[in-house]
Amino acid sequence: MYCRYCGNEIGENEKFCSNCGKGAESKSFSQKLYSHDITKLKTQKEMKSPGAAAAIGFFMGWIMLGPVGYIYLGQWNWFWLTFVIQILAYTLTFFIGAYIILPIIFALHQYQMAKDINELWKLDQQGAVVDEAGTDEDYREEV
Repeated sequence: MYCRYCGNEIGENEKFCSNCGKGAESKSFSQKLYSHDITKLKTQKEMKSPGAAAAIGFFMGWIMLGPVGYIYLGQWNWFWLTFVIQILAYTLTFFIGAYIILPIIFALHQYQMAKDINELWKLDQQGAVVDEAGTDEDYREEV
């Protein structure tokens, strides 16, 4: 991994950078979640409204189209992943449990994902390039 401040390579178990002396931060849950190929966030050309994303996920979730919010966010990988999960959830709960819970889950997750995408957009506008230690590159995929 690399220091997010100076770019120097740091060992996985080191807590401080030997070059600049700043602390090597561990990855947050969002950074770990978005670091896998199938869940990697794609940068967008514009900011997305977290409220609109949550509303789409919530209201479309009631008509069993909750994953459509991921299309608004430009995250087709998440659309297909949650589409399959939604089908399994409805089948396993005989439509009752999933019908009640999934719209809320879609709203919360799409709200948070819009915030994360906006952070990536801001970093992209600033021209920030941070490697594996910083995480911006962890869930950024060039379009």
